[in-house]
Amino acid sequence: MGIDGSPIRFDALSREAWDCWGAMSILKQSALADAEGQSNELPVGATHTTKTARDKKPSRKPIPNKVQNALWGRAAGRCQYTGCNKLLIGEQISGARNANKSYIAHIVGDSPDGPRGDAILSPKLAHNPDNLMLVCDEHHRVIDREMVDAHSIDVLREMKRRHEDRIRIVSGIDEDLGSHVIRYAAKIGANESPVEKDAIKWSMIPERYPLDDGWIDLDLVTLDFRDDDLSYWPIHVRNLRTVFGEKVRGRMERQEIRRLTVFGLAPIPLLFELGRLISDISTADVRQLLRHPKGWKWDPSAAPIEYNLSRPDQTGSTVALKLEVSAQVADGRIRAVLGPQAGIWSISAVGAHNDIVRRPEDIAAFAKLFRKTLDDIKLVHGENTKVNVFPAVPVSIAVEAGRSWQPKAHPPLAVYDQNRKLNGFALAYTLEHTSSHQGDRHERA
Repeated sequence: MGIDGSPIRFDALSREAWDCWGAMSILKQSALADAEGQSNELPVGATHTTKTARDKKPSRKPIPNKVQNALWGRAAGRCQYTGCNKLLIGEQISGARNANKSYIAHIVGDSPDGPRGDAILSPKLAHNPDNLMLVCDEHHRVIDREMVDAHSIDVLREMKRRHEDRIRIVSGIDEDLGSHVIRYAAKIGANESPVEKDAIKWSMIPERYPLDDGWIDLDLVTLDFRDDDLSYWPIHVRNLRTVFGEKVRGRMERQEIRRLTVFGLAPIPLLFELGRLISDISTADVRQLLRHPKGWKWDPSAAPIEYNLSRPDQTGSTVALKLEVSAQVADGRIRAVLGPQAGIWSISAVGAHNDIVRRPEDIAAFAKLFRKTLDDIKLVHGENTKVNVFPAVPVSIAVEAGRSWQPKAHPPLAVYDQNRKLNGFALAYTLEHTSSHQGDRHERA
């Protein structure tokens, strides 16, 4: 139609002009498409062959829902990139609890010309859940755009394997294996000794798992006392008993706490007291911090500890018990405190060193021998004897020694602490038959 509404008549010249205009328009569209790196479909009737249908990149087929569901289940809805583990559903700021923040990354690229693409494997593995990773937006960009060369097929497969193995182990833990966790740390000399939550959480799995409401902190790191301060022992012991009474004892009596897993890093006498408070009546797993490799995870491949019991040549009125598990204790150091007539007993580990306890069976074996030794000491030295304990032990052994001591059956224990600033062993405190949860008698040498 013309401007005036009359029909337009196409003569030969006007048809040539129209064809010329159409060709120029097509060329322009093609040039723009080439500049953008995209294919461009031609208008119906176009005949030029700058970009054919065969050159156009085929559209990507969506990943089937059943494959996505399998991937989500295997990943537990978390980013599978090592060290991330971000939950990919829900958004806190907006409050959208069901928001899907996930991306699906291909290990072998879904296209031969894409990242890690392969002419043969790409079409075969495009929808295989073994070839897919659930990732967050950040790591999706890292994998496919920003650091492609650093993320080979082998690297990504290992990330996926480790994540899915962990999810399978964690989700397979029986509900009855839940445990309340006690964390106890206090200053050792001038150093703080925190017990990291994440480190101990993973050390428990798969034997145990921490209950959501089961974290019990008894930490006393804020108290400004050094272990060579005369006020250190009575203050720390009193506070430990108070906090334990408030957070643990009542819940144990009400059967709210049925199992404990204990992580302690504190001066040895305080760990004796912690063990006494817990007692062997309670079901408790006492853990040990290993130095090599660093962590709280048990080492089931380690050889069992061989313990020896030695008895004194003389049965004097003063009795000493050396606990030589992490190091040997010379008799002269003990006689410097108790006098030359002291009768010295010893529980020693063959090849004693500070990283020797690596299995829970090592702790159980010590506890059994410790109880028997206290019984033997009472039998040899009489009902009214007091045992002066000189410990060189790992933290787990100290806690277990306190748990193993039975106030009605065993002799009182005077627990000593090695302190260079005090020129050797010094008495920390005494566990007696009259000891209560509210307070014990404290002595200082």
